[in-house]
Amino acid sequence: MNVYIEITYFMNALLILLSFEILSFLLNIRITKKRLCLYVLTYNISFVFLFIDLFTGFILLYDFILTFFYFKRSVYIYYPVYLFIYFSILSFVQWLLPSSIIFQGVLLMEGYHIRYIMIIAVLVILISYFYIDLCRHRIHQQMVKVCFQGHQCYGFIDNGNQVTYHGYPVIFINQRFAGDYTVIDNIWIETASQQEKIDLILLPDITIHHQTLHDVYAGIISSNQYDCILNQQLMGGLLCSYYY
Repeated sequence: MNVYIEITYFMNALLILLSFEILSFLLNIRITKKRLCLYVLTYNISFVFLFIDLFTGFILLYDFILTFFYFKRSVYIYYPVYLFIYFSILSFVQWLLPSSIIFQGVLLMEGYHIRYIMIIAVLVILISYFYIDLCRHRIHQQMVKVCFQGHQCYGFIDNGNQVTYHGYPVIFINQRFAGDYTVIDNIWIETASQQEKIDLILLPDITIHHQTLHDVYAGIISSNQYDCILNQQLMGGLLCSYYY
């Protein structure tokens, strides 16, 4: 088999890029473009190890060490999820390119016409981003159960709520569910018609759709439209969200 190094490197870089894009969505983590490029460059170094006489499975070990270096104690979550996503996309692309092979977790490419390679790459990108967009739309249109301080209500996951307090995400609770509370500060928020000054409290514990969070900032609102307006930064992503 005649392997074309440039095409192989490009395709595996694309697979790693898409894997981390989907990973960031599933686990609701923010990955900057600079960080994403760093991941692609360092993880794709594993391609070089194919030309070195190392033991079988070394590339998987290398990926694990990198994941531990980047994500520390969260490696036990990120590494298996990354492998699942990567090998799923890898198998799909190999199915689209029958004469390519998977060797030690790397897609080896024969000399396809560059136009055909670009069509496959664009197709894989479009399918991946369509999946992400579809799932994100579905997640952020649902109402989820919220429990705090003996109260239970339903919260709306609002894409537009990006309010933070000292860098921490803020949710909003209708005042009829707040009971007696201690104000720690006041913040200004912008509604559809005006700016409004509201009380800010700190909730020691709150359960959002079976996820228990601690020390969450909540603004007290008087609107009757929603019991609770959630902040998407607090949600655990698709893997932590399931539907009624």
